[in-house]
Amino acid sequence: MVPTKKEELRDLVTQTTMETYEELTPEIMAEYTIIVNCTPVGMFPKVDFCPNIPYELLTPNHLLYDLLYNPNVTLFMKKGEAQGAVVKNGLEMLLLQAFAAWEIWNR
Repeated sequence: MVPTKKEELRDLVTQTTMETYEELTPEIMAEYTIIVNCTPVGMFPKVDFCPNIPYELLTPNHLLYDLLYNPNVTLFMKKGEAQGAVVKNGLEMLLLQAFAAWEIWNR
């Protein structure tokens, strides 16, 4: 039986999905240099929290993208910056989505 595209995609995601932050090895961190926080962890008012990734393995080759925009600089971003990583928050994405929605609904 030939798997469908949906089954192939599910299998691919299952094979490459991590279960815990503890599974992030130095090899994985070196290979995957774009890290996106798409959770509410670190959002106001709980600004003293961040994803529990191995920040000590970050380098200037890494980009940390936090979809949060409140606070402007999250603990996730601060820890990445301290290791030399490039960091960006989600405010620009929010604005671009708002502009696109305005265009769609006001044509």
